[in-house]
Amino acid sequence: MCGIAGATAKSDQAFLADALKLLSHRGPDDQRIWRDAKNGCALACARLATTDHSSDGAQPMASTDGRFVLVFNGYIAGHRHMLEALEKEGVSPRSHSDAELVLHILAETIKRNANVADALSKLSGQYALALWDCDQARLYLARDPLGIKPLYVMKRPDGHLAFASEIDALSAFKMLQRDTQVQPEYFAHLFVPSPATGSVDVTLLLPGRVLCWQGGKTANSQMTHPAKRNVSPQARVGNQNDLVETLRAAVSQSVGDALDADCSVGTLVSGGLDSAGVAAMASAIARERGQAPPTGFVMGFVDPARDETGAARTLATHLGQELHVVPAPEKPPEIFDELQKALHSIGAPFANPSVVLMGRLSREVGCHVKVCLSGDGGDELFGGYPRYQAGRLFDQYWCHLPVSIRRLAAQMFGTNNSRNAARFLSGAQGGVEQAFGVWNNRCAVAELNAGLVNWGRGVDDTDGLAAAMMAFDRDVILPGNQLMMSDRIGMAFGVEYRLPLLGHDVVRVAAGIDVAQHLRGGGKDIWRKVVDPYLPKGHVNRPKIGFNPPTADWLAKVCAHVWGGEDTIRAALFDGFDVPKDMRRIYWQRAVSGRAPDVALTLWALMVWQVWARNGSAESQRVSDKEPPERSGAGITGPTS
Repeated sequence: MCGIAGATAKSDQAFLADALKLLSHRGPDDQRIWRDAKNGCALACARLATTDHSSDGAQPMASTDGRFVLVFNGYIAGHRHMLEALEKEGVSPRSHSDAELVLHILAETIKRNANVADALSKLSGQYALALWDCDQARLYLARDPLGIKPLYVMKRPDGHLAFASEIDALSAFKMLQRDTQVQPEYFAHLFVPSPATGSVDVTLLLPGRVLCWQGGKTANSQMTHPAKRNVSPQARVGNQNDLVETLRAAVSQSVGDALDADCSVGTLVSGGLDSAGVAAMASAIARERGQAPPTGFVMGFVDPARDETGAARTLATHLGQELHVVPAPEKPPEIFDELQKALHSIGAPFANPSVVLMGRLSREVGCHVKVCLSGDGGDELFGGYPRYQAGRLFDQYWCHLPVSIRRLAAQMFGTNNSRNAARFLSGAQGGVEQAFGVWNNRCAVAELNAGLVNWGRGVDDTDGLAAAMMAFDRDVILPGNQLMMSDRIGMAFGVEYRLPLLGHDVVRVAAGIDVAQHLRGGGKDIWRKVVDPYLPKGHVNRPKIGFNPPTADWLAKVCAHVWGGEDTIRAALFDGFDVPKDMRRIYWQRAVSGRAPDVALTLWALMVWQVWARNGSAESQRVSDKEPPERSGAGITGPTS
């Protein structure tokens, strides 16, 4: 894993060293810059050496003929086998790094005038890359189809562009200006969905996108998503035992590939199914290879209702893992400090409070290992969220009731039921599009006018509402939320999180299983059967807790720490937003009561927005484009709302 950056304009080369410094946490092992003296393009890489520590694996990496130069952030599953296959064909790799494999594949693809997106579609892994063709003065930028690794692109004068693994590094080229137009989508999703970033003139390359730049003009192509390379619909409902074995084989292969590193490797563990299943398979594979099981890490909570350390210890003992329990932050100053650091790493408003836990956890993980396996993606692929059950209920029964009856049920019972029931009735009183919009919008304050991002895909042309929500979560929410945390927060401490459940074959197999089979038994039915043989007895039936802090409690603590008394808190929290004073009081009291988690999460998002905006405006401004910057920092300016 690495931090990469570059620019096409010769006048921007002077800023690249500063951009590289701002990425040094992503690559503490080596930092290098390559410049094309003739055409002006420059590429930089801060390297975290996880495969081939020798200088042969250093980046930027040039092809043997000098025509192509690559910077690559990520890893390619099974790259050693592919390099061995190349050797049998007469190619002599200079290293055993996956970057060299990618360089060779792309160089040969371009020489044949073949499609770069098609070539990359055949590679499983997580990556972002930049390839410069010296002969054609052409730049290729690409991001993996699951959106695991990031690549930010900034518009520069005269059609030029700059790019980097993180937004902050782009502040080396130009003072960043906040883009407040992202508010509706931010409050709906609790993050800024791509391609927007929260900064003007900066976009996040969409998952699977290949951007080709030449002479100030750009063209885009798209990789084939692994979920779309499926068997026919008639074959999706197969024999359950066959489905279990097929998925188990795909996950096992993906976990084995993720363990392939020339450095220490760990795993996250939990009382749930996803990280626990990955850790269990990784331990079994390590033993087969004659290695010790990877070190385990779990977050510990004081509140027994949130703490999974007991189950994690039982699991670690069962697997033979050494286990590190990392205590969750409790005091307001440490919670706020972790939040500020996370917002700086992400460079945009990000309202998932778990990012605070991720920071504390990653700091400890980074003290022990460079690579850590995680179970991200399991809920989205295997049907783990309760909303999917609501979608299934709507598909099977509710949508067949007359709209008048559904609306009457919402009016009569919507406010006197549990949170989930009330949400179901509110969304299900209309058509499928209304249900999709209500159930996926996380905002509970109507005055914020939150709205979902344009997905570019409807609901009616899918296999039903449940399937549409699973695809939406996989393709939009997962990259913007969990994967954002894994990359930015992990790499802030030099930790490469690898996500075996997002291996391309795993995604393909999971998408080829009918949603109804995933959702049996409350969800994750196939996945439970896949991992059950690896786990302690009864582990697969443990209730889901999740990696979630006490949001209402944290909101009250942090707001009091930052702003003081309740009147001051409300004034600061809603500053710039058209929310009546009486409603401000009601929203605040509901949020901190602990009985309205949706309101608490929305007000946490408001707090994050205000902290992000004010920290940005307080930053010392960058110098002009004509002079290199002298300090690191977010450098974001602009109106607060």
